[in-house]
Amino acid sequence: MVGLIARAGLAFGVLLTLAALLLLLLTPSGTAESSVSALTVGLGLFLILITSIALYIERNRR
Repeated sequence: MVGLIARAGLAFGVLLTLAALLLLLLTPSGTAESSVSALTVGLGLFLILITSIALYIERNRR
């Protein structure tokens, strides 16, 4: 069950990161939108890291 949730979190993290990265490239720097996009990229990368660790632990437990 944990592996299934972690895979869904990983997919959501990748989608979130890619969408925010695209927006970050398209918005002018120094605006509020670019700051929010940069924060979202960071949160997406953090989500990818956490779910990757959960998947690694789940696979090694078996």
